[in-house]
Amino acid sequence: MDIPERKLDYLFNQNIAPNAHNTPRAIQNAQQMQRLGFWNTPSDRELVRKHLTSVVQTPNNIVEKFTKTFMDDTGTIREAAIEVRESLISGKSGKFSQVKSSWEVMPDETCRLVSAELYGG
Repeated sequence: MDIPERKLDYLFNQNIAPNAHNTPRAIQNAQQMQRLGFWNTPSDRELVRKHLTSVVQTPNNIVEKFTKTFMDDTGTIREAAIEVRESLISGKSGKFSQVKSSWEVMPDETCRLVSAELYGG
């Protein structure tokens, strides 16, 4: 599976381009991370990466599947198979958050993280 560093940046509200959609969501995610006791350190990013890796390896947490049509950077119209998964992450603080993550299913059946949102508290 592919979990790009930029997606972890979004969870920790690091280097996010400000706009009406990204800014509030990234702030909310970072607040949830802090509530859980996760900070933007290499070790905490690795803990979050391990959780997300386990999410994709769990077969019964898919809550939605759909096909997304979009235009790529070259102007070509593409389709992507998307799976939305729900999980529960436990933090170092002893608190929990629900994670709703979206994954693009690649042609070779591997998954690439598209987005993740944390809820709870």
